[in-house]
Amino acid sequence: MKAKKKELAESIATSIEAKLSGSAAASKKFKKAIEKSADKLAKKLVKLYKKANKAAKPKAKATPKAKKAKPAPATAA
Repeated sequence: MKAKKKELAESIATSIEAKLSGSAAASKKFKKAIEKSADKLAKKLVKLYKKANKAAKPKAKATPKAKKAKPAPATAA
């Protein structure tokens, strides 16, 4: 999942930098801010993806536990 997250973050950052081509996109601060935001977004997307997959899987039915038999009351002899 880490590889997917990293690849997604790089893809997001690259597409944002491409859309904002110009002098502002060339600054180091700008690139760092874009990469940081892309990492956060990728992390959230991966989390949502995991949650969706977990919800889509059918839960295995648990077998009911057998009740323990109570010992018979002792009679006084």
